This record gives sequence, C-alpha cells and structure tokens, in this order.
Amino acid sequence: MARTHRYNSTDLGLATASSFAARLERLPGARPIGPAMISRLESGSATWQREHLSAYETLLNLPPGQLLAPAYKIFGVLGRQGAVSLVQTRYSAHDEQRAADLVDTLTGEDPATSVDWDFLSGYLLASRRRLGRRTWESLCERLLLELCASQGLDQEIRAEALVRFAHLDLATDIANEVAQAVMVQKGNPTSFMPLKVFQQIPEKAPAAWISRALLNPPDRWLLRELFSSVAVLVGSGTWHPSSERLRAIRRESIETTLDNDIELEVRRSSLQLFRALQGTGTGGAARALPPGATPELLYLAKAEGAGDQQNARYQGISARVAAEIQAVGLRSQSKWARGEDPGLGLILQQCLFGRSDDLRSASTSILTSSGYVDPLRAVLARDLNSGKLHEDRVVARAFIRLFGKVAAGPGDGSALLRVVGSEHIDIDTRIQAGWALANAGPRLPRAVTDSALEVCRRRSFGVQSVTALRAAVATCGRASNTDALQSLLDDPTTALSVRDECNWWRSLPRHVLPIPSDTEERATLQVPRGAERLA
Repeated sequence: MARTHRYNSTDLGLATASSFAARLERLPGARPIGPAMISRLESGSATWQREHLSAYETLLNLPPGQLLAPAYKIFGVLGRQGAVSLVQTRYSAHDEQRAADLVDTLTGEDPATSVDWDFLSGYLLASRRRLGRRTWESLCERLLLELCASQGLDQEIRAEALVRFAHLDLATDIANEVAQAVMVQKGNPTSFMPLKVFQQIPEKAPAAWISRALLNPPDRWLLRELFSSVAVLVGSGTWHPSSERLRAIRRESIETTLDNDIELEVRRSSLQLFRALQGTGTGGAARALPPGATPELLYLAKAEGAGDQQNARYQGISARVAAEIQAVGLRSQSKWARGEDPGLGLILQQCLFGRSDDLRSASTSILTSSGYVDPLRAVLARDLNSGKLHEDRVVARAFIRLFGKVAAGPGDGSALLRVVGSEHIDIDTRIQAGWALANAGPRLPRAVTDSALEVCRRRSFGVQSVTALRAAVATCGRASNTDALQSLLDDPTTALSVRDECNWWRSLPRHVLPIPSDTEERATLQVPRGAERLA
C-alpha cells in the first residue's frame, strides 16, 4: 500500500528508494529511514512503526490516516498482534497539554477530527491517565455517535480509538454500557458498529448479550453483525456456551441462510457462522444447502481451497481486473519487477470473492487506500456501464460492493442509480447497489442523492422495500443532505423504521454530521490518467 503511493507520486524521483530516503532526512521532525530499510519495510521483512507510516503520509502529501487507518484494520484482523507498534509511546509536555485540551473539546460541542481521536486514545492508553467516570461517559458517548455517523478512514480510526478505550480499566465497563445502548438505539443506521469493534477484541465483548440478541434480536438491523460476532466468539476459544445454546444458534444460522426473503448479506453472515460451527474444512455447510441455493451461497459454503470451475473462474476474473488496473497503471508502474505488482491479484480476489468477511473488509481497506484508487475506479465503472456484468449475479454484486468504496461524481452515481432502478435486475443486486450509493454518498452531488431517495420510494423491491429505502436515507444522511428526508417524514405511509432513521440523521449535532467532499470538485472529477487504454 505504501509502495503504491510512492510509485504513484507526482514527484517521480520519490519512486526510487534512495531519493525517497534522502528527502525523508530533510523532512522536519521525520524519522530517518535508509534505502535498505525502505526495501525491507515494503517487502514485509521488517515491522512497520507508526513513525514510518506518518513519515510516508507527510512526504507523499497524503491525508492524515491514509496509511494508518488500513494498518489498524489489518492488525484487527490478525488478532491485534503487533498493534502496539502503531501506538505513540513518548509524549512531551506539549503533547500532555494537547491531550488535556482535547478532553475539553471532546466532552463539549466543538468539532474534532479522526486525528484528534487517534492522538487522545493513544495518549490515554500509553499514559494510563486517570479520568473521572462522567468524563469517560462523555468521551465514549461522543466517540460511538461519531463512529456511527462517519465512514471510511475516519470510521476506522475511531474504531481503533474505541478498541484502545476498551483496554483501559474504568473505560472498559463504560464503553460496554454505551455500546449496548447504541446497539438498541432506534433509527441508528449503523447501530451494528460496536459489534464490528468487538469482533477485533472478543475477550472484551459482552458474549452473553450478543448470543441472546442473535436468538431474539432487539432490531433485525443488527442480524448481519450478530451472526459475524458469534462466529468470531466461536473461533476465539474464549466463549463457552451451553450445548443447548449452541444447538439453538446452529438452527438459527441455517434457517436464516435458507430464507430467501432475507437480505443476501445477512444470509452470507449466517452461513459464515454455520461454517464456523461445522468446521471450515469439512464441507458440511455445502451439504446443508438445498440444490436451488444461490451461486454465491454455494460458493461461500465450499471448503477453503476447493478446486473447481467456480473457483477457477473467480481467480481468472481477479487476474483480469488486476491486469486492467495495471494497464492504466501508477505513474512509475515500471518500477515493479517486470512492470507488474505481484500482490494486486491476490488482494483483489479477497476484495471481490473472499469467503471471510474480515479478510474481505481488510483487503478492501488496503486496496481503496492505495495508489490504485483511480485506475480501480475506471475499470469498475467501465465494467458496470457495459451491461454485461449482470450476466453473473455473484460477479455483479462483488463489483458493485467494491465500486461503492471508490465511486465519486455524477457519472459514477448515475451508473449505480441505473442498477438500483432497473426492475430487470434481481433485487439482491439492486439492494447491493443501494448500499454502494450509501458508501459513496459523501462523494456524490446532491442531485444523485435526491434521485436515490426518489428511485427507492417509487420502484418495487418486494419484501426488501424498507431495506432499499433505508439505504437511500443513509445515502442522503452521509452526504449531509438531511433536508431531503423531510418528505419521508411528511408521508404518513412511510415505515416506522425508516421514519426513525430519518429522525436520527436529522437529530445529529452539527459537530457530528459528516462533512462531504466539495460539491464542485465532485462534479468535475478527472478521468484517471491512462484510462483511454481501457477502451
């Protein structure tokens, strides 16, 4: 990831390790890194430290957290082994004053950034500074509210801050209490975010509450992450439920997987849990599915490493997309041995067709934070607009899911809107496109977010009509287009859960509302350099 940004720098001299090292030496306050160490870091034979990533971000003029946030995500997937290398350990008197000022800021109503949360949580973890219970309650409440309202890098950094809080004695119980309150909060579109954080630290998770909630969910909106969380608890070895509880969970997971009226992403997670209960290498999950099960579920149920035509096809698609991305290429693409990035195809395969949700999520974070974002966006947009993508529903949904992470501007928004509004495309794919619009919301012009709301109100989505409408509400909310939601509140036929979500977005304090990209900039995005070679 770091190397792709170095190879894609507008300063072509930085593509050479010796030149990059020389520039780092002249960077005020940066930790010097020699050419040999740069090669070791980028090849994976040395451990990245926080100072290394910060130096790369500064010299390459990347937004703060562009490299740190995916690193946090990776360590979360790896069981947090080595995560301590990403925490600042030395603090000056000036840093201590900054931390004190941030406590005042974050317990008040002044706006704060993900950089602020990253600094303060690292400082509190390293210093073990004692805070009062009311202060911890205020910090945890605001952090969880911002965690639910943000997305992308900002959300990942706030998630890491919550993980750090959970490792502090007094804050652990408070964070759990506030998290459980968030998970049952009416209208919160991402009330499941605390569950995603607990998946990184299962030893801190309220296991009894999570398993009870799966069997009797306080809000079906939580189902996807409840299944994923119980799968993590099962695999962690730290949870020891009764045989009766395990039988009930196994029955719930297979019944949900086979229910065609439930959103496919929820059924995907329930199947993940069933595989964890059966043992991932047994193939038992595949035998439990009926012959008419969707191709995506049949693929996910197979044992890891199964060699068949479906697996070979998806590997071939990943290799093809990787080749097309590199045909557009980085500014210094030739610096790779033989001009090819050997890891890109493997990362793409995890992003598009990975069976493990956490590996898929981490791989997506790596790819969408790398220097390949513009070429990736051009390739996915071309395939989405070709119309041929929908011949294979599994491939279509995988491409749409990833496209939502990088889509920007009116053209990309319109491409996703066409999928959402087409009644010739299956409902699960259209729902996936609706959530892709929600992920892209801050990077879309208001005309697109308004249209998303209108399309989801007027078109038929069968039993998933409420899900489609909630995706459109999230699109407007994340774009700070909350005025558009008033029309749903004025409509007496609007479902209660949709009304609750509209009210949640409209009730967010100004200092918590997500800040969308500049509208004019979003409307005039440039075509990636070299994109003409895709034709």
